[in-house]
Order: sequence, then C-alpha cells, then structure tokens
Amino acid sequence: MNLPNKLTIFRILLIPIIMIVYSIRPLRENWILWHNLSQANFIVLLLIFVGALTDFLDGKIARKNNLVTNLGKFLDPLADKLLTCTGFIILLEQNAQNQLLSGGVAPKLLTWWMVIIILAREFMVTGIRLLAVGQGRVIAASWYGKIKTTLQFITIIFLLAGGAVYVEGTHLYNIVTWYDIVAKIFIIAMLAVTIFSGYDYFIKNIDVLKETKKKLKK
Repeated sequence: MNLPNKLTIFRILLIPIIMIVYSIRPLRENWILWHNLSQANFIVLLLIFVGALTDFLDGKIARKNNLVTNLGKFLDPLADKLLTCTGFIILLEQNAQNQLLSGGVAPKLLTWWMVIIILAREFMVTGIRLLAVGQGRVIAASWYGKIKTTLQFITIIFLLAGGAVYVEGTHLYNIVTWYDIVAKIFIIAMLAVTIFSGYDYFIKNIDVLKETKKKLKK
C-alpha cells in the first residue's frame, strides 16, 4: 500500500478516536482557551484538522509521484465523507444539548434538516460509486466535490470552536454576534455547494444508473 492510501486509512482511523474522545463526559464539561470551547471540542477540532490536512497531502503526493490508484480514488472521498459526517453528527448533538440547557433560546446554528441534506447527498454519491464499481469503473472526486469537502471541513472546525455546550456542567455561554453571522454564512455556503455538487455528480454519472437499469431488465 502506497503512502497516499496509508494517509487515507489513517483518516478513517481518526473516526473511532474522535468518538472515544467525545464520549468522555469530563472533557465536554471543562472549557479550554475560551468559554465556548470545551476540551472535547478542542481535541476533536484538532483531529478533524489533521484529517483535513491528510486529505490535502494524500492527493498532492499521489499526483506528484504518480501514485494514483483505483483504491485511492474510491477510499479517499469515502474517508472524507465518514469524517465530515462524524463532525456534523457531533455538532447536531451539541445543538440539541444547547437547546435543552438554554431552554430553547440558544442559537440554532445547525439543525436536523441540514444534516439530512448532507447525509442524503453523501449516500447518493456513494451509492452511484458502488454501482460504478460493479460495472468495473472507479469514479474520482470532482472539483465541485473537493470544494464541497473543503467547505465542510472549514464549517465543522469553525462550529466546533464555538459550539461547546457546558462549562462545569451547568452554564451555557452566549456566542458573540460576529461569530453567529460568520457561522451562518459558512453553513449556507456549505449547504449550497453540497446540493450543487450532488446534482452535478448525478447528472455527470447518470449513465451508471442507466447501465444498471439495463442489467436489471435482462
């Protein structure tokens, strides 16, 4: 296995580490650096940043050293999807805790329908990829997909930086206005690119679905 693929596997292995860190309650109840950044959020933020960095590095190394493989084309976007979806699910859970702790007055920066759009897009794209593999094809990530992934990583990291729910388990600190505005801009831009890239992917690879339909009719 070459280095780019090892970096991709490493990115996948970060997911259980993130889950373990976030499941440790004391880390979620004690803040670090500022009041809305819990220790758990800080560690998860760093791990996702490392994951995003390896995403940039594995592609660059693969292209520079002619190490592009079908395995890499398939695993690289899959690793990104798993990592970003993990981040969004954590943020969704934090949003629910924010609402509970504040009596419903905390800002709703990320809601359930947003995460459903993200998950639906990723499941649709992954499904088409699997159908393509069954036809002996490997579909590499598009530029729109790469922009989408970059925006998702930026949004997750930004929200984690201000999304801690607890300080000593009892008090929710309000976020400043500029953070709320910038966070919403990131979320809107990320959702727009997520939807558009999914549409672009579907249109460009609709022949995969047509070929599958033909095989089912035989």
